[in-house]
Amino acid sequence: MGLTGECGRCGGAWRPLVEIHERGVPHGAGAGHGQVHDYARILECPGCGHGVLYVFSHDCWLQPWETDEPWDMDWTWRLEPDDLARLREGLADCPDPLSSRCGCAAHAALRDERRASVSENGARVVLGEGRLPLVRRRSGGSPDGPGAEQ
Repeated sequence: MGLTGECGRCGGAWRPLVEIHERGVPHGAGAGHGQVHDYARILECPGCGHGVLYVFSHDCWLQPWETDEPWDMDWTWRLEPDDLARLREGLADCPDPLSSRCGCAAHAALRDERRASVSENGARVVLGEGRLPLVRRRSGGSPDGPGAEQ
């Protein structure tokens, strides 16, 4: 799943709520792995109801002087239980929340990187036009774009 360990609040195990984006084949998965594997997903803790926006990036591109170890980076932003409730509402018509290839309007809105904006203080989910889920920064700047609502 990528994010390992337990929820820092209650010790529960993270589980996927929505797969937003995935590109490439995981390292070590055999045929099909090129240089890059990256993804974005939202995970929830069933124990306390909190969540995280989790983004992972893997790259096997190496310079001749480098070792054969891959380059991995990941980022997490906290989400509150009310964010996950809005996310579930926005995903109500989604036929497959756990498929990053889903073509529904909710997945398209979540994948639209021009609309996604997070900060070091965390992320939040708002419902935008058509009650579609959007990821926004938790604080600072102008978190809401046109049509975004709580």
